[in-house]
Amino acid sequence: MAETAVTQARRCPPDAAYKVINPILGRLLRSPLHSPISKRLMLLEFAGRKSGKRFRIPVAYVADGSTLLLSTQSRWKANLRGGARVAFWLGGKRRTGAAELIEGEVGVADALGRMVRAEPGFGQIIGVGLGSDDQPLQADLQRARERGFVAIRITPD
Repeated sequence: MAETAVTQARRCPPDAAYKVINPILGRLLRSPLHSPISKRLMLLEFAGRKSGKRFRIPVAYVADGSTLLLSTQSRWKANLRGGARVAFWLGGKRRTGAAELIEGEVGVADALGRMVRAEPGFGQIIGVGLGSDDQPLQADLQRARERGFVAIRITPD
C-alpha cells in the first residue's frame, strides 16, 4: 500500500522577524558562543550575482560526507545559480568553498531526502515526512519542490 503525503510544513516567521533574528544569529555563529546552535546552523556568505553586494544568511545544514547540504525556497538562491564561491562559518570558524545549486526534480528529491533522513526535524520545517520504511515520502518531496525548494551542495576547500 502506498504511503500518502500528510506532512505539513511549519509556518515561517514574517520577513520582519528575520531582519531582527538573522543579525543576532550571525553574530553568535561567528563568535566563541556559537555552540550549540552551530550543530544545525551555519552562516552562509555570498555575493549578489548582479550587484556584487555581500550577503550573510544563517541557514540550516546537514553534513553529507565531505560536503554540506542545505535547502531554501528564498530568492537569494539565484545568486548561487551556475556555481558560486561562498564563505561560511561552521563551528565558529570561517571557511570557503564552492556552492552548487541543485534544481532538477531528481537531484532535489535526492538531496532533500538525504537531509530528512539525516535530520528528521528538517523534514518538519519543509513539510517532508518519513514513511514506515524510514524513507522520505515521495509525494511530500514533490510538493516541497513545487513550493520552490531547491537544494544547495557546498564543497569546502
